[in-house]
Amino acid sequence: MGAARRTGPRRALAPLRAVAALACAVLTGCGSTAAAKDASTGGRPTVQAPAGTTVCAHARDVDRLTIGRANLLPQNHEHFIFPARVTVTGAHRSQAVARALCALPEMPAGTFSCPSDWGISYRLIFTAGDSKLALVTIDATGCQGVTGLDPARWTARSPAFWSLLATAAGIAPADQATFMGTIAS
Repeated sequence: MGAARRTGPRRALAPLRAVAALACAVLTGCGSTAAAKDASTGGRPTVQAPAGTTVCAHARDVDRLTIGRANLLPQNHEHFIFPARVTVTGAHRSQAVARALCALPEMPAGTFSCPSDWGISYRLIFTAGDSKLALVTIDATGCQGVTGLDPARWTARSPAFWSLLATAAGIAPADQATFMGTIAS
């Protein structure tokens, strides 16, 4: 059997110093924004949100939205009336979705029952200028949680959200059922 290896306090703290230095470097780059004149806004300054910033912090700066569907259970053979990827280029429609997401109630704490989860979710990528904001994921089935907003939210008590998302995506009239898909027979 080999002898136990002892480390001194300096050796034990070396990894912690590296982690602390990395954290400081990451945090330093997260707090800055740049203002630039933009002809499309009539010469008003536009804010460039740092990449990875949450949508709620920059909802008024959003100018584009990409909606992508993920189906974790493709063996269910759901059909949808719209493509798996939709791009919303209108700033007003994209901002309306961002504001609606930020107005959703927080995900409740504790234990509660949820409907069946069919594995269908949507990845929303908001862009503000040249920066992509933090990814937002919405579960269309199950507990209908929304992650990426900090704190987590949910759509279960806000059915109007799905209609607003459909309108922004150009697939209205639609509701949550449209985003859940229909199972082929």
